[in-house]
Amino acid sequence: RRGARSGRSAAWAAPYPGRVPDPLTRRHLLGLGAGLAIAGAAGCGAVPDLGGGVAERWESATCVPRSALESHRTLAGLPLVYEPDGRRSAFRFDPGFHARLETWADGLAEVLPSPPEELTTYGSWTDGGTACDSWHHAGRAFDLARVRLADGTEVSCRYDRWRTLDGARLDEARRRYWSVAAGLHARFSYVLTYLYDAQHANHVHVDNGRSRDGDPAFSPRSGVQVDVVQAVCRYLWAQPVELTGSWDAATRRAAGTVLDQLGLDDDLQAEGSWTGLMSAAAARGRD
Repeated sequence: RRGARSGRSAAWAAPYPGRVPDPLTRRHLLGLGAGLAIAGAAGCGAVPDLGGGVAERWESATCVPRSALESHRTLAGLPLVYEPDGRRSAFRFDPGFHARLETWADGLAEVLPSPPEELTTYGSWTDGGTACDSWHHAGRAFDLARVRLADGTEVSCRYDRWRTLDGARLDEARRRYWSVAAGLHARFSYVLTYLYDAQHANHVHVDNGRSRDGDPAFSPRSGVQVDVVQAVCRYLWAQPVELTGSWDAATRRAAGTVLDQLGLDDDLQAEGSWTGLMSAAAARGRD
């Protein structure tokens, strides 16, 4: 499991219950305020870390030239804003990936407490040079920082900012965060949150390297999917489960309880169970 890898810093243990994410790296620090070419590419290799320390391989990331991709200033009509400078900007996407992101963005109004007005991001396509080790290099990845709402509030993926809140404000920020993350999980297999590592403390990363243009399917060997199951059970349904990243008995019980409440098959690999759970979790963002 990720927490067992070498190079961990004990100083990062406290903000992540039961977990010790990777320490901040130069890439992350640059991503907080530097240019698009660096800010968007963190943690997006072709062979992700999975539960139990098992690597699952699929299609390798590729490099696509900037000129081969479409430029977009919106997702489902929502302006895209570059998080480091606050400016509305154009970003380049693979057409299929952009279309699937638009489907997600188009449904946000139904699952948020107020209509969305803007999406802030650290970017999509970046120049991979000779590396070609990230789906950002193909325009098939997107880093979401915030969803700004019409009522003046926001859904913040900036865990680096809201983790110091307490009481009701922390509960609300955390509930909105995991609701948006779940909505992305309903449409993509690979979504990285702050539970993955410290490089993702300021954004949620999503790519279609695993699910491509199809619907995602649950695997108990997928660490990122186990992460979101534990988080939504704990924070959205108040289930007594720890954020261990392991598909253990406590996690299976918690997931089964929630799935039963939703009238879904308690096997997350059964047809409709995964997308049903993630869609229901996304809808809890209205609360």
